[in-house]
Amino acid sequence: MTSDHDNRPPARGSKKGQARARAAALREEAEARALAERRRERFMRAGISVGVLVVIAVITIVLVNRSSDGPEGTGAIPSGAIEGGTGVAAGEASAPVTIDYWFDFQCPFCGEFEAQNGPVLEELVADGTAQVVYHPAAFLGEESDRASNAFGCAIDAGRPVEFLTELFANQPAERTGGYTTDDLLASGEAVGLDDAVFESCVRDGTYADWGRHVLDAFRDEGLEATPSVLLNGQPLENPAAMSADEFRAAVETAVTTS
Repeated sequence: MTSDHDNRPPARGSKKGQARARAAALREEAEARALAERRRERFMRAGISVGVLVVIAVITIVLVNRSSDGPEGTGAIPSGAIEGGTGVAAGEASAPVTIDYWFDFQCPFCGEFEAQNGPVLEELVADGTAQVVYHPAAFLGEESDRASNAFGCAIDAGRPVEFLTELFANQPAERTGGYTTDDLLASGEAVGLDDAVFESCVRDGTYADWGRHVLDAFRDEGLEATPSVLLNGQPLENPAAMSADEFRAAVETAVTTS
């Protein structure tokens, strides 16, 4: 016969009851932590997705804005460019001095160098002292891209140096929207490039990204500023500050040591 005492539930204060209560509390705490962790992971995934979308949107806006002021490049390189497509050479390859002249058409210091020493470069080519390689590295924006594109068109037309001289003579202030298509066509006309082929090349942006290709080579050479002028591979220090006489003297030194 079973006593009533045996059928009673454990007293609330018993050790078994306390253990069960603690176990239940621990389960509830663990479940709450797991739920909170799942929610945190969902929020993090959502945040990452939104962040990725924002980055994609920003990149898209930058690319659209960069290409909105001119035609998209094709990767084309002027047919008269040197091997590697980083510039155009004037003068004989057998000349005792090779002058590599890296510039951006918008660079004001390049404009100063050109004003002082552009005519000297032409003289050195004409008398057989030097071969000059003109490298249009475009890094100052859309204006530089447009100018380098038109320079490539002038290479095709056989008048790169004349066109370069005209562009620098009419150099706009940097990043002011200059070197418009109309500006470039007017400069071409000034040096006798007024045919439909040149105009089409400029308007179509045949070489619209050539200047950026040259810029990659500029960086690969370890160069950091324009103008950079190298005589037989040796860079001149601060060429923009050189007078015509100083530049001629540097070239004469390169001749004697070549």
